[in-house]
Amino acid sequence: MEDKILVITHSILDQGMLPAEKRFGMGPLPVVKDLMDLSVNLVALPNVEKQYELFQKDQTDRNTGVEEDYEKYIKRSLAPLVNEVMERVKNGSTFLGVLSYQGDDTQRVEPETSPIMIELFRLFDRNCMLTPYFEISDKISQEEMELVISDIVLSLGI
Repeated sequence: MEDKILVITHSILDQGMLPAEKRFGMGPLPVVKDLMDLSVNLVALPNVEKQYELFQKDQTDRNTGVEEDYEKYIKRSLAPLVNEVMERVKNGSTFLGVLSYQGDDTQRVEPETSPIMIELFRLFDRNCMLTPYFEISDKISQEEMELVISDIVLSLGI
């Protein structure tokens, strides 16, 4: 069986971490089940912004005086994930691309690309990896959400 990898943003799996007005619903987006039915392995991006916020709070609470630049923190958080995907690709896996949800301002591509996504694409680019992506609109109806898997399959070549 072929190992097909799709990197997805954390909000696709956990809509509960989004503001109420940005949620499609609670739990994962329905497309997750469709991707699993297609035997696609999902590699989730961490919630880097929240982790950074908690890291900074911990440093302040412990009065360590240690501060880390947000951009460096993003790179440090994403590099292991990209390295893991690259190792799997070198061992024969197929990298399908990145799937994001527009309602998540911290990990979206359109209309304004977030710093996290910029760094993710930069890291894949440094590894000479073409990175196709598909972004699910946050203005999608229930009926359109049920059909979005077709658009994803066509766009990413699943």
